[in-house]
Amino acid sequence: MDRYMEGEVAPGEVYDLAELEAMETLTVGQADDLKYEDSVTRIWLSRCTVEDGEPCNNKVTIEELRRVPGKYSTQWVEVGWYEAL
Repeated sequence: MDRYMEGEVAPGEVYDLAELEAMETLTVGQADDLKYEDSVTRIWLSRCTVEDGEPCNNKVTIEELRRVPGKYSTQWVEVGWYEAL
């Protein structure tokens, strides 16, 4: 079965649903659980479904810490997402 995938998703950022559910939840967001974070990457697992407006069930969002153009600061930016199977 093919999974939905969009944006910049590196092979090392793709986890199966069972792996994500087994990971500790580091932070609970409004609609997502933070499952992984290092100095440049965050991986979030959505608690919402297609009935809630997500493009797929078990949506995983990838964020990267990127420099703000023209500034010395950085911010977390969503760079891609995929469906965890």
